[in-house]
Amino acid sequence: MPHDHDAGRLSRRRLIGGTLAASTTALGAAAFASAAPAVAGSSAGFRWCNRCQGMWFRSSGDSGHCPVHHWWDHSHYEEGSGTYWFTDGTPQPGQDRFGMLALKWCLTCKAAYFSGGRGVCPNNENGHTPSARTFRIETDLQPPLSNFPKQGGWCRCRRCRALFYLPHLGRSHCPAATGPTPWHDGAYVRTGSGWRYENHLPRLK
Repeated sequence: MPHDHDAGRLSRRRLIGGTLAASTTALGAAAFASAAPAVAGSSAGFRWCNRCQGMWFRSSGDSGHCPVHHWWDHSHYEEGSGTYWFTDGTPQPGQDRFGMLALKWCLTCKAAYFSGGRGVCPNNENGHTPSARTFRIETDLQPPLSNFPKQGGWCRCRRCRALFYLPHLGRSHCPAATGPTPWHDGAYVRTGSGWRYENHLPRLK
């Protein structure tokens, strides 16, 4: 895949606009709710962090380590988040298998990230520490999609591998970012109509 600086053909505004058209539900639309217990088959323990704009796993006993932090506070913040849920690699009888089996959460920072590499963790120089469970995430890159309520506009960061909310790119914070802006570097794909950001669709309770 080409990089953001290649050949001027990739306008951040155009890419974001194409992905926004696929977004379905505002982040604050779903009321805050406590996470369901994590059991084999599915988990509703995932939340959006309003500081770094990433998805994180809040059902692990602590608030993790957000890349946006002060020395006295490195917690992910879940205020305003909906309740996100995913199925895992050991579905219960009759459970659906929509989506790609690719999402893990980091045992150190609690970020939800894409497997296939350890990425960059803000609290572990060796990268993300993978959860035992791997979860399925629906994406328009791999149809068909289920009929469950979903939210579009989520993307994979090419540097740290985290799942983040693309419409808030300018407020996002990647632990691997360098230069004047700390933003995530969204992954993109080429389609018949040109280049666009990946669009992943976590399920909403």
